[in-house]
Amino acid sequence: MPIVYRAANIVDAQLVMDELRAAGFQVRMSGSYLSGAAGELPPDQVITVWIDSDRQYDRARLVVAEFEASQRAGGADRPCGQCNEMLSPQFGKCWKCGAWQVEE
Repeated sequence: MPIVYRAANIVDAQLVMDELRAAGFQVRMSGSYLSGAAGELPPDQVITVWIDSDRQYDRARLVVAEFEASQRAGGADRPCGQCNEMLSPQFGKCWKCGAWQVEE
């Protein structure tokens, strides 16, 4: 089970886990119970996201990289290409209909 993401906090770890699960990966989080010690320990060394298969590491890292890039995305909200729900640029998948958003 390789580590594919070191999170700054539990929220980031959960968001990455959600993206990986949506892409079909089996994932686990480790270290979330240590978040209370965050003042003493660097959080990116404590909270980690793991996948179950070593063979899928490269593909999982691509999903993580896309997630990280989407978190840096700025700009105006845009409509979902399938249901027209307005989405912030950081969303890779529509929260309403589940359609993946394609960059134009």
